Amino acid sequence: MTGVYKIQTHEQLKAIADPLRTKMLMNLVKDAYTGQQLAEMLGITRNNIYFHLKELEKHGIIHVVRKEEKNGIVQKYYRAVASRFIPEDHLLPSLDLVETSRQVFMETLDVTRDKIETAPASSFALDSTSEHHRKNLAGTYLFRATQESFHAFVEEFKGLLDKHFTMEGAESGRSSLSEEEKSYYMSLIAFQDDHENITIR
Repeated sequence: MTGVYKIQTHEQLKAIADPLRTKMLMNLVKDAYTGQQLAEMLGITRNNIYFHLKELEKHGIIHVVRKEEKNGIVQKYYRAVASRFIPEDHLLPSLDLVETSRQVFMETLDVTRDKIETAPASSFALDSTSEHHRKNLAGTYLFRATQESFHAFVEEFKGLLDKHFTMEGAESGRSSLSEEEKSYYMSLIAFQDDHENITIR
């Protein structure tokens, strides 16, 4: 999977603008899934999910990364061709793409909310060791930055993830935890907002 894929046609743009396909693509960026797995995750029929998978594959947004045979049936595992999708300049401005990007942020919030609501009580319980060793993190920040410094932060942040953590996913695989390791979930959202009435509470 490459880092960035350039969307070159209006047809490709329309292919990812559909709200359901946006949800599917978000999952396929993170990992490889079969149509059956996606149907169960998103609560829709297999026929519906396969129709949308074919549309995304036809336009080069996703591809089959492997096949496995199970009970005599060949299962195809799909994956996004890139972790980010950026339109060519001649496709801009695109209201569809703006709303698709906004939906990605909203979906991220929904997934995070579900994770918080279903996490065990131990994820949020504090004890005497919490004074010196943090076990969780929640914060909202408002700051000023140039585009260059914000980009530099994102690149350094990605470097910190690789330096300090073992990342889960299709590329790294899922190995069992050692005695010292714990499994963590992190959600990160940042975007430019020039409204003067932003208040961080």
